[in-house]
Amino acid sequence: MTAATRSVLLADFQFLTRQGIASLINDLDDFNVIDQIEDPKELVASVSKLKPDIVVLDVSDNDTFLIREIEQIKSNETSSFLIISNSQNRQSVQRLLSMGIKGIVTKNCSEEEITNAIKSVAVGNRFFCNNVLELVVGKDDADDCEPTNLSPREFDVLKLITKGYKTHQIADELHVSVHTINSHRKNILKKLNLKSPAELIVYALESGLVRS
Repeated sequence: MTAATRSVLLADFQFLTRQGIASLINDLDDFNVIDQIEDPKELVASVSKLKPDIVVLDVSDNDTFLIREIEQIKSNETSSFLIISNSQNRQSVQRLLSMGIKGIVTKNCSEEEITNAIKSVAVGNRFFCNNVLELVVGKDDADDCEPTNLSPREFDVLKLITKGYKTHQIADELHVSVHTINSHRKNILKKLNLKSPAELIVYALESGLVRS
């Protein structure tokens, strides 16, 4: 394993799913599954021992035990999480977002979407499929699973928008041009499938993508 290779700990409690995801990850350049967990009780100890760069974890609606385990890990370790879930519970997903989870996709997502999510989380970007975000903000017409992937700079702009900053104030804060900020605004709205800054602020706060 090279110095640039990112280590992945896979925790999925269904054998076939686990094997499929492991194969998908190991086929990626610069990623390597260093362990597979089938018992949820092993998660904290394994992360503490192996200190993986990324934890890919299957979480369902009734996994309150795993939520507590994630909270414990995040308070003590630096591993990033990608959650793969078919949760239909708004509160469950919102809690994950509020914990700082940077990647959530569903098992209905394509191979490309899941691999893009892994790559995004690995470099500190966020990656949420639209099904997840639309569940959180209460939309009922979600019928796809396209990725919503904002760059770190787009999240910087989004945070300042939610704080009420004007375009020229954001530009001054981030030391870029007004034109650049306008471009970021357009990209953010397009990626989140929103139409106005007001809708964007509500969406961002309700989804937990940024905190007020």
